[in-house]
Amino acid sequence: MTDYPAFIQVTPFLGVAAMEPALAFFRDTLGFIVYVDEGGYAYVEREHIAFRLLELEDGARNPPGCAHAYVDVADADAFFTELEPKLRELPSDRWGAPCDQHYGQREFWVRDPDGNHLTFGQGIGPNAGQWAYRFGA
Repeated sequence: MTDYPAFIQVTPFLGVAAMEPALAFFRDTLGFIVYVDEGGYAYVEREHIAFRLLELEDGARNPPGCAHAYVDVADADAFFTELEPKLRELPSDRWGAPCDQHYGQREFWVRDPDGNHLTFGQGIGPNAGQWAYRFGA
């Protein structure tokens, strides 16, 4: 047994139809680093948030574009401001600006080239300190 927690992180698989457009989106639009790119499989990460990209056929059990992942961020507005110039290069149905949700989150969303949905959000109101315990606050 080690002194480390049993769980390390969650890295969802996102099905993609073609690897190069998916990698370009994660790298050039969202600012992720590509750590692995091996013929039909890739691993991208940014600040300990990671995704595993898997090139799939349309007939696969979970075909490209059917995933939805939620990424908690410290400041949704600041992250959106960083990404906004690149997002504005995408069609308007591929992203949405930050807005407050009734369930206490401020969120914005993007869709990768295959339609996988990524939501980036932070707690607001009663949820504002939802992750404080992780940072010793």
